[in-house]
Amino acid sequence: MIEKEKLSDTDSIYNYYDGNKILGYLEIRLVDGVIDIMNLFVNEENRHQKIGTLLMNEMINKEEYNKIMLEVNEKNSIAIKLYTKLGFKEISVRDRYYGEDTAIIMEKVKM
Repeated sequence: MIEKEKLSDTDSIYNYYDGNKILGYLEIRLVDGVIDIMNLFVNEENRHQKIGTLLMNEMINKEEYNKIMLEVNEKNSIAIKLYTKLGFKEISVRDRYYGEDTAIIMEKVKM
């Protein structure tokens, strides 16, 4: 089950529950029609169960937005594959954003 929790006027978190236990969450910030993905996390033992996809789809279908932005470590191929599958496109990079690793900046524009 996924529940949305409003943290402030701009910040929300989508929690994925199994009973009372949170297995993953998606933290977002919505300002002027732009959603920034702050964090997408799934417990290590619950990965590869489509929880990240479910959280992202829930947010995409429930929020009013013009575009969604995110940064992802260039070495996080699993996340990049997920975001690409959901329609995100690479628009830029930030060298050494994650220590020595580069961040890929991606966006999804609402059609």
